[in-house]
Formats: sequence, structure tokens, C-alpha cells
Amino acid sequence: MTMTENDLKLAAPDAAADVLAGLTDFEQALAFYHQHLAPDTAINLSVAENVLLYQQSMDADVFKKIRLIPERNIQYMAPAGIPQLRRQVADLLGRAFGRTVAENDVFGCAGVSSALECIAFGLMRKGTGTPALKPKDEVLIPAPYWQGFNWSFEERPKLKCVPVNLPTEGKDRYRLTLDRLIETYEARQKAGHRPRLLVLTNPHNPLGVNYDKKLLEEIYAWVMAYTDMHIISDEIYCHSQLDTAKTPFTSAVTLRAYSGFADRIHVVWGFAKDFGLSGFRTGFVVSKNPAVQRIMLGSNDPAERTRQFPWFTPFDSLKTYVIGELLSAHHNGERYTTYAMKKYPGLLSDSFRAVKDALDKAGIKYVHRDGDNSAMFFWLDLTEYLGRRADHDHIELPVIGPDGLDPDEEWLFRYLAARPTEVSLLPGGVMYNPVPGFYRLCFTARPAEEVVGAVQRMVKALGKLK
Repeated sequence: MTMTENDLKLAAPDAAADVLAGLTDFEQALAFYHQHLAPDTAINLSVAENVLLYQQSMDADVFKKIRLIPERNIQYMAPAGIPQLRRQVADLLGRAFGRTVAENDVFGCAGVSSALECIAFGLMRKGTGTPALKPKDEVLIPAPYWQGFNWSFEERPKLKCVPVNLPTEGKDRYRLTLDRLIETYEARQKAGHRPRLLVLTNPHNPLGVNYDKKLLEEIYAWVMAYTDMHIISDEIYCHSQLDTAKTPFTSAVTLRAYSGFADRIHVVWGFAKDFGLSGFRTGFVVSKNPAVQRIMLGSNDPAERTRQFPWFTPFDSLKTYVIGELLSAHHNGERYTTYAMKKYPGLLSDSFRAVKDALDKAGIKYVHRDGDNSAMFFWLDLTEYLGRRADHDHIELPVIGPDGLDPDEEWLFRYLAARPTEVSLLPGGVMYNPVPGFYRLCFTARPAEEVVGAVQRMVKALGKLK
């Protein structure tokens, strides 16, 4: 018997509500609601997912050709990935990053969240090249940022995430500068805190921009010369490039600082975004740091004995099989991953333009400069609608909002998500945006025509606010 989409809907709404109440991550709660409770007319543009490649070629070229799972793939496998997988991923990332990536520096686990946590735990051990991290040490992150960083670094490693608030107006609106980073770092130090990690998402989530290489060179050089911080470069959107982007993607491994300080520069990536396999939970650490490598592979060294941390969140045998098939598949004689990453920017750009045209026609504001990349997102500026209300009541969405969200921002989110509009966006407050009224729209979460239709429904609803 094959499970259909309708089978994902739960027959017991009360039981589903109990599960929903326990999902404290708002993005995860919205995904659960739309999978199990929402009517078929509702559309979720809050979640960072990507359906473009699956519908265009991945289903036909990869999944429809997968055989029954062989016996070896129902058995235990190396938690950080078998050698063949790590070699294939190193090759894929080397082509994406523009620099050779050694397979011995690549380690798999169950998602990028796990990869981030593993790096944090590794840096809390001896042999990191700097003093070991300690609980309450701080992680600096340009804000707005993906809220999952807080879970990854705070829940078990007990570090503390600190936003580096980007300006929300003026010529540097939503632009990171070295001066702003230094200002935050020095202020935290002066207040008696210990910033020890800097996390840069490149391309950015939710702004979608690629960081300029000159800026990256400046930031990395300053961090390595004047601080004892490590840098984690989250490059999970590295292939998500518009064909109009004038600032190219620059991987951390190609920067000058990497040649002299590779043990303090770590990269994470996964198949969730560019390849659209979010539910597979496939993440990778790229690190030359001996302490991080010991965490990923385990060590019997009496001085620092440890088990493999991916044991708890492994790159399991089912992941190994399906991702192995993806990496080995071909399209008309060409390696499928090569074909897909050639095709993907066009698919992405076509969807971007269709949604951009709909937003522009409706007069909905968003943060984007011509020539910038957008990855998979529009960062909507709906500040002019805050505080307005409709004359009629709307049916509330049964999703518990996050603590501390601006009341007007939350009301507008719920108004758009409720009937009759039924469009879910991710409120900026969830992503630690310093001011209310901004929302993330993921234009790859559904086919372009559905997203355009959702925008048109939003426009109608916003027009009723007074």
C-alpha cells in the first residue's frame, strides 16, 4: 500500500493539536500544520523548501529508477558517512566551492542542525588551536537569521547566540559591514562576555544575498588576526544563484585566511535546499580542525577519548543508499548532479521573476537590490500594514505563536494565514529581526504559479485592512 498526500492528514485533530503544541520552533510547527491539519487550499510559503528540481527532473532521473533497497543498506553503517559517500560529496562541493575539498575533511550527519552542534561540541574539546569553548560563550550571528541556530548552539552545547543587528533603514539597509561586526564584538567583550564563534550564512537566509568577496576577506582577516573566534560558514544555499546576480558566491575555503587558518574555519552544507531534499536530513561538516574531526570520527586517544557524535544523529544506511543513488545517477550521459546544478539557476530565476512581477504589480514592498542574489527568498516589508485591522473576523489558525513576537506582526501573520487567504509567511520576529513588520516568503516552496496565486490572495486580503 502506498502512502498518499491525503494519508499524511491526521484523522484525530485533537491528537494533532497536542503534537502541535509541543513544537516550539514556529517554522516546524507551520510545516506540521500544513502537512497534517491544513485544508488543501492553504499554502505554506514560510518554510525554506524547494520543489523545483524534483518536479523538473529528479523524480524521473533518480527516484523512479531506484531499486528495492539492497541488503547491505539495512545494516549499520559509519555514522559520519561511508568513504565512497564522503568522496562523492567532497567532489560535488569542490566543484561548487571552486577549490578542491579533501574527502578526509568531509563528514556526514543527520542534517545541518546536527552538523552545527557537532562543530560546537568539537570546539569545546582540547586541541582546537584556540582555548576550548565553554558553556555561555557567545555565537555572533548577523540578524535577521535562521532561528535554528539557537537550537543548534544553545540547547545542548549551552552556548549563547547574540544577534549582530543589521541596519533596517538608510544606505546600508540590511547590509553587513566589518565596522558593525567589530562594534558588536567589542561591546560584548566590554560587557564581560566571551564571543567565540562567528556564523555567516552565505548566501544569506532570509535576505538571500551573496556576501561580497572583499567584505569576506576583510572579516576573516580581522577575526583571525584580532580575536580567538572560529568562523562557521553555512553555505547550504551555495547553488541557489539567480542568473542576474552580479555578486558571485564566494566560499570560505577560497579566501586567503583559509590558507593560514583552516583549523579555525568550518563549512556546513546539505542536500536540503539546493537539491530540495529537506526531509532527508542530510548534513555535512567540512573541517580540518583535529578536535572537530575527532568528534566526527571518534578517538581512542587516552588523552581525549570520545565516541563519534554523529552516532546520535547518523548519516544512516537509508540516507547513504538514496543519496548514493542521486550522486551516481546520470541524465543523458551526464552526471545528474552536474546537470541539475546547471539547470537549477534557470528554474530558480524563472520562479523569482514570476513572483517578483506579481509583487511589483501589487505594490508589495520587499528588500532587494537589482544585481543581488535572492537564494530562495523574498524578505517582504509589510510595515505599512502593521496596526491595521479588517472589518470582519477571520478564522484563527491553530498554531501557537512564539513568545515575544510583536502583537501587530503576529496579528498580520495570522490574518494572512487564516481563511479565506490561507497563506503562511514566516514573521521576521521569529528570525530575530530587530524591527517588526518583515516576513520571509520562500518562492521555491511551491511551483511558481501557485506562489503567484498566493501573492494575489495576499494582495486582496491586505487591501481590506484599514
